[in-house]
Amino acid sequence: MRYLRCPVLRFSAAISFCMIGTVLLSYAPKASNVGAAVRAGSRSGQGLAQVRTAMTPSTLSCRRSIQRRASRGRVAELRSDMSDLLLQQVASTPKCPVTGIALPGNVHVAGLSHHTADVSVREKLAIPEHEWKAQAALLSSMPAIDEAGILSTCNRFEVYYVSHDTEAANEQLMDFLQNKSGLSSNDLSPNLFFHDGEEAIKHLLSVSSGLDSLVVGEGQILSQVKNCAAHGGDEEGSFGKVLGKLFNVAVSTGKRVRSETGISKGAVSVSSAAAQLAEMKIQEDLGMKFEDARIAVVGAGEMTRLLITHLASTKAKRPLHIINRGRERMERLSEMFPDVEMELHTLDEMWDQIGEADIVFTSTFSQDPLVDKASLIDHPRKDGKKLMLVDISVPVNVGYDAKEVEGVAAYHVDDLKQVIDANKEKRMAAVKEAEKMIESEIRDFEGWKQSLRCIPAIKMLREKGEVIRQKELKNAGKVLNGLSQKERDTVDRVTKGIINKLLHGPMAHLRDPEDISDHVEKKLSMVQKMFQLDALEAHILPTSEEKSKKKKKTAQAA
Repeated sequence: MRYLRCPVLRFSAAISFCMIGTVLLSYAPKASNVGAAVRAGSRSGQGLAQVRTAMTPSTLSCRRSIQRRASRGRVAELRSDMSDLLLQQVASTPKCPVTGIALPGNVHVAGLSHHTADVSVREKLAIPEHEWKAQAALLSSMPAIDEAGILSTCNRFEVYYVSHDTEAANEQLMDFLQNKSGLSSNDLSPNLFFHDGEEAIKHLLSVSSGLDSLVVGEGQILSQVKNCAAHGGDEEGSFGKVLGKLFNVAVSTGKRVRSETGISKGAVSVSSAAAQLAEMKIQEDLGMKFEDARIAVVGAGEMTRLLITHLASTKAKRPLHIINRGRERMERLSEMFPDVEMELHTLDEMWDQIGEADIVFTSTFSQDPLVDKASLIDHPRKDGKKLMLVDISVPVNVGYDAKEVEGVAAYHVDDLKQVIDANKEKRMAAVKEAEKMIESEIRDFEGWKQSLRCIPAIKMLREKGEVIRQKELKNAGKVLNGLSQKERDTVDRVTKGIINKLLHGPMAHLRDPEDISDHVEKKLSMVQKMFQLDALEAHILPTSEEKSKKKKKTAQAA
């Protein structure tokens, strides 16, 4: 007790004990702001102004939809609709019992992949990367979808979304998929998969780790997940707190799995699998050796880069003939592989090069086939020369009817499985290690997501302590004015320290991620009653409303 001999510290301690007494005496639970707003709104139209402070992004979307309808002259009818929709949304969305703020929704994923649909269906839903953000914004503007992200590759099309209403969100998503693909629900549904909650989280982590890839352990998918995270996480993206965190975890898990297991050792990309397939089939289809075959590649993107990387390690005949619309990308490839002899050709030379080639690989972003039965008939090959076409594009660059032309063997992405199956057995031990890592990451993410429901209460708890501290300091203003600046700083520091230590226990108890959801609700309710947290105004807490507005503007622009 020797430190209490200092008059400044004695005064600080006295103020702090007054603060503690004020907190303990303030036990008197009151109704939450949101609940009061809803009840007020149900009694009169004036309550809508209060309800608006608790509206979720999906509620805002409903309100805007109604406003658009009102502009068509149906004002009287729509005032009632607006009240009903707002009250229904606010009432149905799960909320923190302390703050009344909407709790985070559940994670969902829906789509199709090489496991569930062949390439002829996948290509109908394929979306180029430069459109991912706009299409995700369109999805997140739907009433039941709070956050959204799109991952579209040659082997999969997946939509990740967050929602409080799974049934409504799935219905709205199906409408989107049907409009995008042009397929009916009966044709589309058998090819789709849906996961939610822990299964959806596990799916994304398996995808980023390469466990769900056509080629187990391949690295290209991790780059594609990173790109999806980048599109969704920027200012105009459609990620919120939940998907933003989930995709960060997915990227870090993908890196960890590849660095700590042998899953990527001996793994091949889709491009290198295509080259291996050509090596396997050339004798059967063309009656020649791989090293004697003239090779042409149509396209100059990332898949072509990976293909050239593999061909450079084989006895493939040089030069490689690269065909692309523009020369810039081809010249960049040539600079990247100075030891690989290449000849560069523009697209108007494509049929001349196909006529000379034995093997043609295709990998472009074209939405329509570049080579099909009709075009092959229009460009007959000399002396009945045989041709192998290997297409690794989605949508396909080589029409399915190309193989009907005599002397032409045509392969697509789905034909690569026979090459890839041989590599799976070698990596089964690594897959089991990776699955254990994924389970650990899922538990950590679920703990983080569960803690989100406590964060508003923790912020309010801090704010409550600070409000009491400032009030007591103000009451003691006459005494404090007689102190020097250094002494007042000491009082400020000591009182803050006491408040922080007093609140540390309750806040640590709230943050504990091990408790199940029911226990979290009980803890929140107990802290609410003890500290009378609902007496604070909701506006002291930062909300996601501003980000929601940005997302809606982006969706409207899209």
